[in-house]
Amino acid sequence: MRPQTAQFLALLTMITILVSTHTLASESFPLGILGAQGSVSAGSNWILVETVAKDSPAMKAGLLSGDKILGIGKSNFQKHSAKVDSGGTGPQRSLGEALDTTAAHQKEEKRHLTLQIRRKTSEEEGEENLKLKCSLPYRPSIREEAGMNQLSKQARNQLLKSLKSAGYWDSPVGLTGDRVLTAWACLSLMSPGTAEEEKQIESILKWLQGPENRAWIPTDPLQKGPDNLSNWALTATVVALSEAQIRKPNDERAAVIQTICDALVARMNEEGLFGHDVSTGYKGKGFNVINTLSHLAWSISEIAGAKISEKSWELSLQQIRKSIDPNGGIRYWTMKNTGTADASLRTSSMALALLLKPGEEKLKTRFCTYLDQYRSRTREAHAVGSLGMLLAPAALWQHDRKAYQRFLDEWRWYLALMQNHQGKIVYIGGKKNNGGDSYLGKNRIACVIALMILNPPKEQLRLYRPN
Repeated sequence: MRPQTAQFLALLTMITILVSTHTLASESFPLGILGAQGSVSAGSNWILVETVAKDSPAMKAGLLSGDKILGIGKSNFQKHSAKVDSGGTGPQRSLGEALDTTAAHQKEEKRHLTLQIRRKTSEEEGEENLKLKCSLPYRPSIREEAGMNQLSKQARNQLLKSLKSAGYWDSPVGLTGDRVLTAWACLSLMSPGTAEEEKQIESILKWLQGPENRAWIPTDPLQKGPDNLSNWALTATVVALSEAQIRKPNDERAAVIQTICDALVARMNEEGLFGHDVSTGYKGKGFNVINTLSHLAWSISEIAGAKISEKSWELSLQQIRKSIDPNGGIRYWTMKNTGTADASLRTSSMALALLLKPGEEKLKTRFCTYLDQYRSRTREAHAVGSLGMLLAPAALWQHDRKAYQRFLDEWRWYLALMQNHQGKIVYIGGKKNNGGDSYLGKNRIACVIALMILNPPKEQLRLYRPN
C-alpha cells in the first residue's frame, strides 16, 4: 500500500471540517479569461491579484500582482462572505458574469471592460486608485449552446491529455484515488455522447473492471484488498460501468457489476451502516455518504441488469430516513443537529438513486427541493467539494428543468472563471475543506465538474434521463 493512502483515508474521516490557515484567510481562484489568479477574503469587497499570466488580457491591460480589483466600470464589488449559503455572491460572481457577458460580444469594440484598481505606490503603505481598460478575446457565453459546447470540448481534451496509456488517471494516494478519479472522469467523458472518445472510454472501462474482472475485490469482500480499497472506489466504479452496460450490454462487464454490488452488501453491517472500507466508521456511528452512494450504485446497476438485495436497500434506506434534516438535506450521521451545510453530495446522490428507481415520490421531491433551494451551497461537500457539483445537476434535470436552469444561472460565474484565457480548465474549490479534491488532482476534477454540469440536457447518461 502506498503510504499516502492512509493520509487520504484519514483526511476523509475527519469529523469536523478542517480549514487550512490559507483558506481561513481567503479563497484563491482563477480569474477566467483575464488570465490571472486572485483571492478574496471574508468581509472584503475586492479581489487581490496573486499572479498574472504572460501575454494574457490581464497583463496587456497592465494588471500587476498585488493589485486589488475593486469593481468593474462604475460598480464596486459587494463584500465577500465565508458563509456557504452566499455562494459566489460578491467579487467572484460579479467578475465571472461580467467577463462571460463581455467576451461574448461579436464586435471587438464591445469586448472591453474597465477594472477599478487599487495599487500600492512606492511610498510605504501608500495606495493609489487606477482604472485599467481590459480587452477580451471572443468567447461565447456559458448561457449559449456554443459556449457550453466549447467548454465541454476543452474539458474533454484536457482530461484525455493526462490519461495514462493503461487507461486510468493516477492519484498520489494509490488505487483508491486512482479508481475514484478514473470512474468519475470516465462517466464525464460519456456524458456528451460524442463518438470521438469511444476508443479511450473502452480502455478506461477495461481498466476499471480490474484483474480477473473483479475490480480488485478479493474473493472475500470483507478483506480490504490492495491499497485499502475503499467503498468510495467501489461505488464510483459501478456507476461508470453500469452506464456503459446500459449503452452497450456486455456479459463480462455485467459480472463485474454484480461482484461490486454484492461486495457493497457484504460491507454493510447488520444495522445498515457503512464505513470508508470494510469497517463501520466513527466507532460504529456509520458514514451516511457511503449509504447514499451505495444506493446510487445499486439503483443504476439494477437498470443495467444486476440483481439487487432489496433487504439491504431497505435497511440502508432506514438509516437515511433517520438522517434527514427538517430542511430536506441528509446529515453526516443519523444524529440530529449535525448540520447540512456540506450535504450536497449526500443529498444529490440519494436523490438520483431514488429518481432511478420507482417509488418514494415524496422523498425524491424532498431531496430535490433541498438541492434547488440550497443550490448556492452545492460546492460544499465534506473534503470532496467536487462531487456534489457532479451529481446535483443530474438530479435537478430529472426533477425539474427550471430547477436545473436556476442551477446554471447560479453557477455561471463559476463556469466562466474556471476557463482561462488559453481555454485551460482551472479548479475552483468550495469555501471550506477541499483536501479530497487535492488528492484527486484539482484541475482534472474541474474538467469532470464542467462536463457533468453542462451535459444533462443531452440525456446521454441514464443518470440524466427521467423514468
